[in-house]
Amino acid sequence: MAKPVQKAHKPPVRWRVNFVTLGAGLGFGAVVGSSLVTLLPNVGTPGGVANAIGSLSAMTGTYLCLMLMVLISRVAWIENEAGHDQMVRWHRSIAPYSLVLIATHVVFTTIGYAQSLGKGILHQLWLLITTYGWMLPATVGFVLMVVLGFASHRIARSRMKYETWWTAHLYFYIAIALAFGHQINTSLLFIAHPLLKTFWIGLFVAVAALILVSRILVPLTLSLRSGLRIETVVRETDNVASVFIKGKNLERFNASGGQFFQWRFLTPHWWWQAHPYSLSAKPTGDRMRITVKHLGDQSSSLERVLKPGTRVIAEGPYGVFTAKQRYTDAVTAFAAGIGVTPIRAMMDDLPNSVNTTFIYRVSDGDHAPLRTELDELAQRNGWNMVYLEGTREQHPMTVDYMSQFAPALLHSDIYVCGPNGFMDSVIKMVTVAGVPEKRIHHESFAF
Repeated sequence: MAKPVQKAHKPPVRWRVNFVTLGAGLGFGAVVGSSLVTLLPNVGTPGGVANAIGSLSAMTGTYLCLMLMVLISRVAWIENEAGHDQMVRWHRSIAPYSLVLIATHVVFTTIGYAQSLGKGILHQLWLLITTYGWMLPATVGFVLMVVLGFASHRIARSRMKYETWWTAHLYFYIAIALAFGHQINTSLLFIAHPLLKTFWIGLFVAVAALILVSRILVPLTLSLRSGLRIETVVRETDNVASVFIKGKNLERFNASGGQFFQWRFLTPHWWWQAHPYSLSAKPTGDRMRITVKHLGDQSSSLERVLKPGTRVIAEGPYGVFTAKQRYTDAVTAFAAGIGVTPIRAMMDDLPNSVNTTFIYRVSDGDHAPLRTELDELAQRNGWNMVYLEGTREQHPMTVDYMSQFAPALLHSDIYVCGPNGFMDSVIKMVTVAGVPEKRIHHESFAF
């Protein structure tokens, strides 16, 4: 008999996200305001208007670049409230504006200097690059930004391996560092106003410290104190393997089922790169597990390369795909492919009183990843476990069809994870049927 549907607690208020968003907005306003106050008195001089536009676009463009660094650095205490999807959307929304503003700075500053000195634009550009202090490294930094901008386009990104994308984005840090000396030492704003220069240096230092602490010091300290090491690697199916990581006092990570970590395996070839893999079970006091499908260079080699005792650095946890986010005491979960792993882990945190239906889209029911484990958990916890095996025509993504498996579908919290097409179809189905957006929980892990 189905468990009754009751109203659950409200998810926690996202005060950190609101605070950071307000702070970022106020900071942007301060940058624009201080720049205008400083630049406007000089617009009447030869090249003054172009120089003012160039300086203002440099300040705002660089400020947005610093915000991008915070977003791509996945600061855990922000991402754990905003969610991975939201951070990616913000990043992709801001990135084009930052690049356009930096390009505007290059064009208008060159025009302004050419007008003030009575030289041709191309000649002046050459002089700026070759004779002005810090200009050559700044030019290299700008070229790197342009290349990364094109590489981040949806079409280019879809053809990249994760390893290539991850390595390419390391160059964004280099680009910002190369531009820093040029801006601090040659900007007209900072030459005239040392206090503004001090503020700008402080902003760079604060962002660098945030990244250093969140992405290096905290993960390294926690992982070493916990003694994270590979315990074993177990094959689940022909192209899926589970990796068991052993440690002590793993509650220090404060991880919930459904979250993911950036995993760095300290082997000779992999120590320098981190990969995002979801937990496939809620962590215990001394063990964590991830279940990985063979998709990229690293994931297809885990069984061969990872040996028992290999040290592991875990950065995170990240994401809001957790049971804490639900609004009701009914959950209908949809999974396809390796998307089963975060849902499997999330369901470890559901109380037994929750009316739970798990709909799992599989190509081969007998060899679906974690099938045996899910059946045992469903029997023990009273879940309604449904396997959809067959063609899409046999299992249409409609409310009428899915409601026969999940009678409480439209009154549930909906959790969905899998390929983008599958997720889109589920989200569209329940949204059209009237399920509020706040009760639809999903995170995609596309880079």
